[in-house]
Amino acid sequence: MVKEEDKISDNKGQPETAALSVDMHEKKCPELLAPAGEPDSLYGAFSAGADAVYLGAEKFSARAYAKNFSNEDLIKALDHAHLFGKRIYLACNILMHRAEIEDMYEVLDPLYEHGLDGVIVQDTGVLMCLNRRYPLLGLHASTQMSINSISGIKWLKEHGVSRVVPGRELSLEEIKQIKASGIEVECFVHGAMCYSYSGKCLLSSLAGGRSGNRGRCAGPCRQPYSLNGSEKAYYLSMKDMMALKNIGSLIDAGVDSFKIEGRMKAPEYAAGVSAIYRKYIDRYISGEEISLEADDISELEELYMRSERQEGYLFKHNGRDMISLDSPSYSGVSEERKSRIRDKYIRIRAKALAEAYVRIRAGERASLELVYGDKKISVSGALCEQAQKRALSDDDIKKQMLRSGDTDFTVDRLHIENDGASFMPVSSLNALRRDGFAALNEVVRKKNALSHEKASAGIECRNDNAAELIIGICGDADISKLAKLGAADGFILDITAFLKKPEQYLQDARGAKLSLRLPSVIRQKDLKRIGELIARSAAYPLRGIYCGCIDGIELIKEQAEGISIFGDQGLYVFNPYSEELMLKDLTAYTISHEFSAADINNAIRKDAAELIIYGRVPVMYSANCVIKTEKKCDRKTGWNILSDEKGHSFPVRSVHEFCYNIMYNCVPTSLHREAYKIRNTLGLRSLRLEFTDENIDEQIKITDSYKKILQGGEISFVIDEKRLSRGHYKRGVE
Repeated sequence: MVKEEDKISDNKGQPETAALSVDMHEKKCPELLAPAGEPDSLYGAFSAGADAVYLGAEKFSARAYAKNFSNEDLIKALDHAHLFGKRIYLACNILMHRAEIEDMYEVLDPLYEHGLDGVIVQDTGVLMCLNRRYPLLGLHASTQMSINSISGIKWLKEHGVSRVVPGRELSLEEIKQIKASGIEVECFVHGAMCYSYSGKCLLSSLAGGRSGNRGRCAGPCRQPYSLNGSEKAYYLSMKDMMALKNIGSLIDAGVDSFKIEGRMKAPEYAAGVSAIYRKYIDRYISGEEISLEADDISELEELYMRSERQEGYLFKHNGRDMISLDSPSYSGVSEERKSRIRDKYIRIRAKALAEAYVRIRAGERASLELVYGDKKISVSGALCEQAQKRALSDDDIKKQMLRSGDTDFTVDRLHIENDGASFMPVSSLNALRRDGFAALNEVVRKKNALSHEKASAGIECRNDNAAELIIGICGDADISKLAKLGAADGFILDITAFLKKPEQYLQDARGAKLSLRLPSVIRQKDLKRIGELIARSAAYPLRGIYCGCIDGIELIKEQAEGISIFGDQGLYVFNPYSEELMLKDLTAYTISHEFSAADINNAIRKDAAELIIYGRVPVMYSANCVIKTEKKCDRKTGWNILSDEKGHSFPVRSVHEFCYNIMYNCVPTSLHREAYKIRNTLGLRSLRLEFTDENIDEQIKITDSYKKILQGGEISFVIDEKRLSRGHYKRGVE
């Protein structure tokens, strides 16, 4: 007899499932991108309406302390996502050593075969390697890359990047201009905010060796500080972002993906926040006016929101109201609310609906045919025997075929052909069902081809000469007295300071070569002005121009063709692959403050590397302003002091010309004990002294000390060693 079961609704004794057909949820523009720190977050976010999730493997992620995913978890997640037209992006957004990149292939090879939709990267060496090995893989520039202008976008596009996550500090107008350059743009719309421009923070790294660039930030910005001796407050702790009411403006600006921050947060957060943003995106796309409902705002505020909410930088450059001065802690989430979200989105896992045809006849193998969309598979099972006592009933068959367990499928319509005289064990029926779903999953899942082109290891070091000594000075500088010492082969000056009196600086240098330094942050709003500064500078005999961000590279190439470009602090070269890629544009690069002596020694192109052997390390660059947080900014005050609870004092410089702050480490780094050996044995291109808040007399004394040390004299220094640090030279970072 042949029976066709109608739409099945009586799954008695079976886990409840949320049934989704192939295209039940029409894809919207923009993409709603949710965080997934664990499998429950992924399934919950998808159930709540997210179009994609970003997640981390057990290594290589900027959230090293999230639960993250094993490769087995990732394969299952990809199958599930692609079944419903969803996407998964893997975060490999940390700086990596060479060995880690080679380990990364073991993680990525099977994921690429399985149709991984994209990888989020910070490291330029990782970018180059992924481009070579996985030609069909989407490459997304992490916000950790610190791209803030169309100049940086041009460089990204030349190197195979299809999407950028620009700095969260950009205004809506700047985002519009970046989108108009012809790249996919992904913007944060909700969640925690860093005080520093992403990728430009070394505070955690220098304070305790836990590097934000390596996914291990300890969150020192959430600690209290005093400003210039004031009462302690949380000057560096940003309120969380909630841009829900601005989603219409962002959609109109052409933003391709709305990103929710929070891989460290609970699954209820990923699902609950996704559901609310899905609701209002859909309303706006359908032409409705967006009127935020009080219950939705209340839910977002309760779901792990830090202090009061704020809308981010879309319509303001900075402000006191963006800082959680009183407390950096999260509000609690009621168990009632969490339970409701779990019941609605997490406990009920979405299932794809398949049509099933089962045939049971004595003397034949049991067969199962599954139909899903335009896909059809058939599998055979155990031999059906003639029933000796009780034959299999339709209800027996139905009970086993409706079980879906941990698979992504469930039977929607079941057709049973049962002769009524056969028997087979329940275990054989279950095996038939499992084999059928496994075969259907294999047919449905997306496949890509692998390319195994190997990345080259760069060029061997060619320079055995002793390194030159370069002195960098921020702000207006008096280089004539330093030049008289005869120690410096060159000086680095801020481009704005140099252009106030270029002829005077050239004269004061006494034959030492001059280089110029671009602003550490180059935003779209400042692009034209900085370009004009570069063009004016090109008329003078310069050693080159230093830039600490990718935005600066293309800008220099456009405005001063042929001039030497030097990678400054903040433009990270962390492995031979990033070394190879960056030296296509750069004459030399600055060795990372996070490198140990062993890391430096392992560099291949040491002849193109500069090492800072003295100076205060910049630990934060911020759009927000400590003066404006305390009082109105007068655009005159240059330096302020932030002090932590341990009594460490961090100088903060306000760069008024481009409206950002630089926070420096509490003590200078000094390698005076190692300097002579470094200069004469490592084959580095240059050693550098960096002066920040030192007065001219201190600059002269420090320079004179290093001059004597580098000439083989006594290792003595003018600053008490208790007030100095060796940085990461001996210890490295996690």
